Amino acid sequence: MNTITIIVTILVLWLIMGLGFATAYVDARRNNKSQKEAWTSKEGLLFIASVAIPLLVAVFRLLV
Repeated sequence: MNTITIIVTILVLWLIMGLGFATAYVDARRNNKSQKEAWTSKEGLLFIASVAIPLLVAVFRLLV
């Protein structure tokens, strides 16, 4: 894949995961749960992974 396709794919992934996490976060806060519980939910962990993994791959590709 070329660079533009990779960037668009990552941005779409972040958008989808971000919207899913935002929904879970609002539901958790509405139910009087803590921020930690929202971030450690399934959606929160997937959002963190969707941000961290592409960054790690980009750093690895730069170094190798």
